[in-house]
Order: sequence, then C-alpha cells, then structure tokens
Amino acid sequence: MAQESVYPKLESESDLQSVLDYLYATTKQAIEEGKLPKYKNLLELAKSEVTIITAIHNIKSNHGSKTAGTDDVTTPDILQQQYPEVILMVRNALDNYNPHLLRRVWIPKPGKDEKRPLGIPAVIDRIVQETLRIIIEPIMEAQFFKHSYGFRPMRDAHMALERTTVVCHKTGYHWIIEGDIKGCFDNINHTKLIKQLWHMGIHDRRILMIIKKMLKAGVMNELPTTELGTPQGGIISPLLANIYLHKLDQWIVREWEEKKTQTKYTKDNNKIKALKKRTNLKPAYLIRYADDWILITNTKANAEKWKRRIEKYLDTKLKLKLSPDKTLITNVKKRPIHFLGFHYKQIPGNSRTGRIPCTRPDDKRLKAKINELRKHIKQLRKYNGEQLIHQINVINSAITGIGNYYKPATMVNIELNKYANSLLYTAFKALKSKGAQWTPANEVNNLINRHAGYTTRIPAVKHDNLTIGVTSLGFVKWEKTYLKNPAETPYTPEGRNAYYERTSKKQSLPRDDVTMSLTLSELIAKGLTEPKYNFEYLMNRAYAFNRDKRKCKVCGNPIAGHELETHHIDPNLPLDQINKVPNLASTHKWCHNLIHSTKDVSNLGKEIYVKILKLRNKLSQKLEVV
Repeated sequence: MAQESVYPKLESESDLQSVLDYLYATTKQAIEEGKLPKYKNLLELAKSEVTIITAIHNIKSNHGSKTAGTDDVTTPDILQQQYPEVILMVRNALDNYNPHLLRRVWIPKPGKDEKRPLGIPAVIDRIVQETLRIIIEPIMEAQFFKHSYGFRPMRDAHMALERTTVVCHKTGYHWIIEGDIKGCFDNINHTKLIKQLWHMGIHDRRILMIIKKMLKAGVMNELPTTELGTPQGGIISPLLANIYLHKLDQWIVREWEEKKTQTKYTKDNNKIKALKKRTNLKPAYLIRYADDWILITNTKANAEKWKRRIEKYLDTKLKLKLSPDKTLITNVKKRPIHFLGFHYKQIPGNSRTGRIPCTRPDDKRLKAKINELRKHIKQLRKYNGEQLIHQINVINSAITGIGNYYKPATMVNIELNKYANSLLYTAFKALKSKGAQWTPANEVNNLINRHAGYTTRIPAVKHDNLTIGVTSLGFVKWEKTYLKNPAETPYTPEGRNAYYERTSKKQSLPRDDVTMSLTLSELIAKGLTEPKYNFEYLMNRAYAFNRDKRKCKVCGNPIAGHELETHHIDPNLPLDQINKVPNLASTHKWCHNLIHSTKDVSNLGKEIYVKILKLRNKLSQKLEVV
C-alpha cells in the first residue's frame, strides 16, 4: 500500500543529494542524543524517477553490466527500451517485488586454488537493489564503526593497513588476533539481519519485505529458496553484511575504544590512559574490512581471552563461527600477520618503541596475480593491429593496478622487481613476431607520465607511427598512506569537498533532471519514438550536458534549459553505441539546426565555421529532427 512521502519531491539529482544528506545528518543527531533513528516512507524515495535514473547509471558503469541473469536480459537491453517503460517497470518491481532466481557462477579466490560462488541477480533485481542501497546507505553510514573499511564509500584497504601501523606504533602493542569468520556471507541469519535493519532505523516495512524476499531468492538448478546468507554478487549484499557485523563492531568497541565512563574526557587519549590505570579491562583495537578483521591488544593472555569472547559472541548473537584453523594469535615482533593481501610485521628500528613497521605484498596472493597476468601476456601473440594495442592497454592497466594496490608496502619496490624482468621477457617473446623492439621506457608514446624518468628498456611495437610499450611492474615507488579523515563522507558538502581535495578528483556537476524531463515531454509531443530516442539517450544527454559544462559545443555560450538540444555526432552508429556520452554533443536549438542545414556559415567566424563543418562531415544524408 502506497504511503504519502514526508520528504520533498525529488526533481533533480541535487534534490536527491539533499535528501541523502538529511538522512545522514538526522541519523547522526539521533545517535548523539542517545536515540534510535526511525524512518518510514523510504520506498517513495526509492521509486523516485531521479533515484531510478541514478541507480541505472551506477549499474551500467559496473564491470558486470553486460552479464545477464536467469532472464537473459542485460543492462544494454534495458537502456534501449523507451524511457517511460523503464521507469514504470522499476516502480512496478518495487511495488510488487518478486525476485528472479540467481544465476550461479564460480570465480577464483585471490591467491588460492579454490573458487567461490557468485549469485548473479537479474538486471531488474540489480536496479531494485541499487535504488534501496542509495536510500538506506546514508542512514547506515551515520552509524557504522569508524574503523570498518570494507565496501564503504571513500574508504579502502590502505586506510585499514595504515590504522594497523598507527595503533601498533602508538600503543607499542604487538599481539594481534587475525580473525576469520567461517563462511560469513553464506551464513548470515535473515531474521537477525531484518531485526538489525529495524534497530538501525529502517521502519518502512515495505523496504524490509523487499530485502527479505531478495535474501530468499533461490539459485537456478540448485535451490528454489535460500534460507541463509546474502548472495555474493548482489549489489546490496556488501552493505547488508556490514549492517549484520555492525553488532560485533559495537560490542567490541564498547569494551574499550568507546567505553562509557563517568568522567567526561575531551580527548580519547586521556580516556584510554585512565582505563589502563584504573580498570582491569582488556585493551582492544578492532580494524575490520568486511569479514576480514584483526584485533590488536597488549598481551598474549588478553588476545586469547578476546578470541574466546568473540567466538562466543559470534555463536550466540550472530549465529556465526570463527574458523579455528585460520583465526590466529600472532606476535608481530616475531612473525607477520596476513591482512588484506599484505604481510605486516614489526622489525627493530629507530623509533620511540624501538620497532618500525615492515609491510610487503602477501607472497601467495601476489604470485597468483602474476601467474594470471603472465597468461594474459602470452595471449598477445594472437592479436594484430588495433586489437593488439587494446590488449597491451588492458595488460598495462592490470600491471599498473597491481603496483597501485601494493605501493603502501614498505618493501614494494623490492618485491615487485622480483617479477618485473620475467614479465617483460614474456611480453617480448609474445610480441617478437609483431616486430617488437627493446625501447627505453621514456621514449614510448603510451603512459608518458608513468614512464617519465625511466630508461629501463621495455618491449614495444609500432602502430600508426606511435611506439606502444608494455610497462614494467618495477615502475612503482612506495607511497605513504594516510589515516581515514573522519570528515570525509558522501553525505555532507564538507565531506565531499575533503574527499575531492585529497584525491584531486574533479567533482562532477549534479545532473540537470529538470531540463531532461522537459526534453522528454518535447519528444513525446513531437511523436519521436525512434529506437535511438530511448532510455540511454535521455539519461546520457544529462551527463553529456555536464561534461560540456552546460555550454554549446558549437558557439561555446551557456545553454538555458529550454534552449538545449542534443546532437548525435555520428548518427550511423549501431543502437548500442549511438547514445554513448562521447557521441552526444550539447547544442542550442539554433546551432543544432545549422549543423543539419546546408546554409553557408562562414560569416560566423572561423572557430564556429570549422566546428560546424566537422560535425556536418559526420552526418549521413538523412537529417535528424532533434
């Protein structure tokens, strides 16, 4: 049954951001006042046209967007439907949710010979999940533990590793529990999860029922329904897992880091000092990344006590179990822990504690990545021309990705250089028949910034008078990682600014949905129902408008909403390519008419004249109407 929304009507992406900011702020305030947040009417936000467009845009950007579920529908299939049909389809799915069975696929575990199962939802189910994730995430983010880093916005594994280093250095503690929850995602209790969602503020029973049905979706040819676990492969599953494990976080931190005391302390450090002196509490610093976690404490005895307590808590409160073989107690002065693909150890060095951190890539995981990379490099011999260059770019991206992930490791250069030369020789052998030459890295024409300053010779081939090289794994330097800035969040203006300042990323303009809805009504009024005027066209023209900084690609002047038309640069492209953002250009209506006319435009100035001629040359004889 529909409920009247208590939130403002969402007419633009800016409106959506404002509502998400509001949910975050009011949740924060409730928690600070010792109250529990309570939100109803959330489904109306999920069903908003703006939320649906945002959800589909997010999904189409994912790697698996072209992967079909059990209904054989892919994201491109949805994008090529008519705009009103897509909006209505998603709204109907949210009102009468009945998930499709999942499609089972198996993928290798990093650094292991084993495989893990993924449950691939149908595209419509992914869209439903993403609309819910968009709405409930700010409510959860306002409550989550500050040192939980996995599958959360503006957080990463490097921050978790840096937190480990800082805690060990500041406290001098060197006893660490390496926690492993046995089959965590597969054993999440649905009833307890739904209760936890309610406890954390989701009081819209319709949302809870959708999530409940989502969790119970079976697997094709295996199970008609699922009674335990969250499907690994579901868009909302990582968020649900964090919600479930939030109880564990809260229980542990209430025992030490966030222990309530009668005395009010202005600084956490003063409180911790007092707890050490005046209580028999067992120190505990939890760092969690999804189901991978460690706990740092001061003695082996306390580590053993904490391990037993956590084991009991997981069993009785969350119906989860620790893996006895993989949950270890480690003295990091003597041997390293394995955490998030890194080895972490404390070695003798010049510091206040007499120890300094030593981190290096986990041997087993790194070797698995290298072996996979080597297989791909060997395949280069099968390709020629543009395809060969594309495959070199893919391999370079993988090499760069490995370096970027491991660059916080203090021994990164030494460890990666062990494999750098052998990979280069593998690449040279694969490219030898293509005329490959050993070329100084700073002389090739690709990855210029990466290769600057390196004279190491790398295998390179010629293509269109350019020299394209396979980059070296050894071109990586240690880079300091910084602790998570608690101010960074997607749900406050200050938090967003802090993130973009740290990462030097460019903050995109909010989507102009008001202008886009005006265009939709114009299309309908003109009776333009050609396949190319589909959902993807109406969605991507908003992103093209932002890319063009809301200025005309012909005359360069600002475009008011009622003046906008979007030009297909190459109207001869197939339907699955014609509406991609690079093929769309924002123009004034009169500038657009000039592109499609044969009128002499030399009197408009050389710059505009050249632009119009270039755009005209891309056109076929058939003229566009819009």
